[in-house]
Amino acid sequence: MEEAIAVFDIGKSNKKFLIFSDDLRPIYSEVKRIDEIEVDGLLCDDAKSITLWMKSTLLEASRRWRIKALAITTFGATIANLKSGSLRLPIISYNQEIEGHIRDGFYREFGSPLELYMRTGTPPYGQLLNAGIQVYWIREKYPEAFKEIDEILFLPGYLTYALTGFKSCEVTSVGCHTYLYDVYKGGWSSVAEGLNVNSRSPEMFNVWEPLGEIEHCGLRTLVTPGIHDSNACLLPYIASRRDFLLASTGTWCVFMHPSGDFNPKGEDLHRDVLYYIDAYRKPVRSSRFKGGFEYDYYTSIIKDRFKVKPESITLETEIMEDILRRREDFITPGLVAGSGQFQRSKARIIGGAFNRSAKEAYHLLNIYLAIESYVAISLITGGKNVDIVVQGGFARNNIYLAALSALFPKSRVLKAMFPEATGLGAALCAKAALEGKKPHELDIRLMDLGEEEVPKPPIDMDALIGYLDALIKEASSNS
Repeated sequence: MEEAIAVFDIGKSNKKFLIFSDDLRPIYSEVKRIDEIEVDGLLCDDAKSITLWMKSTLLEASRRWRIKALAITTFGATIANLKSGSLRLPIISYNQEIEGHIRDGFYREFGSPLELYMRTGTPPYGQLLNAGIQVYWIREKYPEAFKEIDEILFLPGYLTYALTGFKSCEVTSVGCHTYLYDVYKGGWSSVAEGLNVNSRSPEMFNVWEPLGEIEHCGLRTLVTPGIHDSNACLLPYIASRRDFLLASTGTWCVFMHPSGDFNPKGEDLHRDVLYYIDAYRKPVRSSRFKGGFEYDYYTSIIKDRFKVKPESITLETEIMEDILRRREDFITPGLVAGSGQFQRSKARIIGGAFNRSAKEAYHLLNIYLAIESYVAISLITGGKNVDIVVQGGFARNNIYLAALSALFPKSRVLKAMFPEATGLGAALCAKAALEGKKPHELDIRLMDLGEEEVPKPPIDMDALIGYLDALIKEASSNS
């Protein structure tokens, strides 16, 4: 049998299983859709269905390949609360709403949003998008269960445990907008200590360290601790030691600029500027907005109104320039409260583009998303010109890419053609574990990310700058 590396890339809806060759080429993939479920009135991730699918999939794959190593990557802001090795509570979704009085109680006990931001790099978020607040919410809402919880695992660690029996903790999940990681201390925060998260977490491993081996079909497979998904897609670029900004685009558009500096600013508190902690335990200044969610919302309007598939519409610079010159048609942010760079803005469609034609509406939408991206990127680069690498869904959107490239006339905008970037980062962890090395010590030439530079479109820069200023003014005053 061919030797291979297995990766589970667990998204919020779509769950992927990937097989990589020994030289890190993806050679097989399958996708399973498993949505959130409701359990006793709570919105939850369907842990039972996910783990059953993972076990059966891995067993079947072990009959086809000699799987030498395994890695799991998945989303953050999600924890598993265990009692004697089993779930004491369901895995509660970060989309679950939180009562206002509980949130207020958290800040009274642990400090203001600004105080916590300046030490952890985590802005205040709605719902349960903050694992530290989720632990507090469980303490207040389910006190008896909270007393019985003897272990807390982050989702990559829990899925690894459910599949292999190995328990671990790793820094990319602890440092993923949780209030649980103090960047100055380089370890657990006062929030983690106050809620006893540190004492109920397993040993913290590097994401490329082996936990042990499991046996499938008579073959031994090395197990790694798992990695947070945004950090997984970042890792191959960090390992290559280049200066870049990564735009990871999906439901959330996450922009990450690894510089190693931790310099939080008070004015960024409500602009969705945050710090991830990367695989090497260094802070990554980042920003984000729910771009894929916005894209789906507005394209559904275009589909319903014009009975077309917006994705089939191609770039027409004349339409783009017309929108920019007229400055009459805008989309303003605000679909998702408490996120993005314009948190007081209310979402609106201004002008008649969405009534005139699908082409005009779709060009307007992508100009808007590119400008949102421009603002988010500018907040974390400080005006520095770096390569901007676009991964994910928006890397296949030529109208968005053209507008983004025009907005950064002195930077290269590159679309990453590699289809499984997040899975590759996890596979890189597994490969490093097999070879007893750190990711940057591997032969990075193994990885061909297939980047392609986006040309600058021939549009009037004065019109673009004028439109940019007008949209920012509209978004800033639209409260």
